[in-house]
Amino acid sequence: MRWTLVVLVTACATAPPRVDDTPAPPDIPADAERHYAIWLGGAQVGTARETEQWSRAGVILRRTEAMQFLRGAVPVALATAIEITADRQLVPSRVTWTEASRAIRRGEAVRDATGWLVTDEAGVRRLAPGAIPAELAPLLVRRDGRFAGRVFLPARGFVAGAGWIAPVGPDAPVAPRRLIARLVLDAGATSSAMTMPSSDAAGATTEATIDLGDDAMPVRIVDGEGVIATRVTAAEAATPFAPADLIAATSIPLTGTPSHRLVLESDLALPAVPGQAVHAAPGGAVLELSARLGGGLPPGPAGADRTREIIALVALVHRHISPDLAAHPTSARAAAAATAGDCTTFALAYAALAVARGIPTLVVTGFRVDGARLVRHRWAASWTGRVWLAVDAAFGAAPAGGDLVGLAVHDADDDGLVAGEAALTHVRAAAWR
Repeated sequence: MRWTLVVLVTACATAPPRVDDTPAPPDIPADAERHYAIWLGGAQVGTARETEQWSRAGVILRRTEAMQFLRGAVPVALATAIEITADRQLVPSRVTWTEASRAIRRGEAVRDATGWLVTDEAGVRRLAPGAIPAELAPLLVRRDGRFAGRVFLPARGFVAGAGWIAPVGPDAPVAPRRLIARLVLDAGATSSAMTMPSSDAAGATTEATIDLGDDAMPVRIVDGEGVIATRVTAAEAATPFAPADLIAATSIPLTGTPSHRLVLESDLALPAVPGQAVHAAPGGAVLELSARLGGGLPPGPAGADRTREIIALVALVHRHISPDLAAHPTSARAAAAATAGDCTTFALAYAALAVARGIPTLVVTGFRVDGARLVRHRWAASWTGRVWLAVDAAFGAAPAGGDLVGLAVHDADDDGLVAGEAALTHVRAAAWR
């Protein structure tokens, strides 16, 4: 950057001219605007717009996303806006997030002397002072060529983790502008912020490949879930598109003749949740599926058998909440008060009621058998005082199992939900045995 010497000369009747040789700030970068089309499963599901507004104080980075898709036959529209205020050195000081669907949800993070203070529907809490919003990382990569450090995701409850973005390597002439990005969430094990997280880390890991354009900003991003964002013109971003079915786009085809044994091609270490027994196999695992299987989770505290109470709570939630794939509560607090929602709403609402009654409960993320495919699903597991019991309030099942494939077991909070979703991306194929 170029620095310019500024000379200020002032005069008055009693004082000689004075020179101030304090250097002026470097040239202000130019404002920028970028548009993206967002694709999943070969179909467009949304658009995004990013703007950089620069001044002597720094930059305001804004990202807006407009998503339109189907969940089954139900149309869903979701608008998200993130605004980041940072200084000239790209040190952020304020982040706001807004999501508009059927309702409006908001969150804000403000940086002070002791760190980030986050305020959203989950309450008020602290984040580490050195963390940055993930949306700011591409600007740092444009400046420095790479990034390693603490990041948080404003649109996912401000969950945090260790991030790493770097070139594929000097020996990659086919893709000289290609980067690899990885995020290891705090919901599981993390690696040092200044080293590349291990691919076999026990924590929830999300990955992406990024191709840069002539402006050193992304022109194509492909993440582990198969979501692809490509740079387009403003006119192309404004072109209407037919909504795609998100359930079909994220399902796994299921081959073979239905039985109680399922073969998964995956690199996950599957949990021994109730309703399934896991056996290691080359390239994946063989699962036995049955509601009679107790799993192998660590036992909870010994006590009186609360099976009847658990069954009654499942029935209560099943009656109280109406299935609605367009509803979108994502926190336990929002789900506990919901009267309509999807499988996540049912699972979180049940977990909130069970925990409030002193029943140890975890949420399970995985798949449900739906004909000749596996569709993404959430349910819960509760400790009866003697055994863990799988329960699926969305279907009023207690015990549940036989048609459920658990990939991750976690708490009913934002960290847990994001960790569970990361596990979904590790299944490549499935077949009955």
